[in-house]
Amino acid sequence: MKKKFIIPCVILIIVLLAFVYFKYVFGWLEFKANNYTPDKYKTSVSIPLKQYSKDSLELVSIIKYQINQHTDPYSNGVRVNGELEFINDDETAIYVDSIFYSPDLKKVAFSIIVENENKKLYLGKTTKETDNLVNNGNLPFNGSHFSGNNFITEKNDNGFDKNIYQYSKYSFNNSPSYEEISESLKDAYLNHKEQQDVQTYNLDDIRFWNSKVWDYKRQYDAEIKELNNKKKP
Repeated sequence: MKKKFIIPCVILIIVLLAFVYFKYVFGWLEFKANNYTPDKYKTSVSIPLKQYSKDSLELVSIIKYQINQHTDPYSNGVRVNGELEFINDDETAIYVDSIFYSPDLKKVAFSIIVENENKKLYLGKTTKETDNLVNNGNLPFNGSHFSGNNFITEKNDNGFDKNIYQYSKYSFNNSPSYEEISESLKDAYLNHKEQQDVQTYNLDDIRFWNSKVWDYKRQYDAEIKELNNKKKP
């Protein structure tokens, strides 16, 4: 009887691992909505599960640092009794929703979803102000909400460049549903329709990895370096 119970459990675990692998390691289960990437440019890079997990942990560590430093897009705060308090702090839960790799594995684009308690949205508000906001359709005081952003960075022998760059103008905030944020992010980075005046590539488009967005990141890196140099005594 015990053996009959163990075999189905093992099969179930294998199925779940396979699902996670093809959903997250390959980056995505084929997104069915309106993927405009021409077939001749489509690409998919597979990464061993062990490496994907290691990269995910490193990216979480980088995001945690960004949050602790209150770096945009995690810089929202309000004055409470004269002290500045931030919505994103040590209690923020961080999830790597997906990672996309360039064919040479030297660049990555990744989406991050963070979870915060709803009550942090009402920092500095009186009970009456909070009740009015909730009654007018804002999130309830109790519970939690999710927000998502897309970033890019590069990788070398020492790991990821910690100066991550928020490459996408799309940011999805204050949803009570993780799944809703995840789907919105996928739609943003997989469903760009090419425009004649702006070269916008999806993350499954091989042209993305040599597009202008990487020039913007290098400009951003230079600005950060200059700012840090000015801070030195």
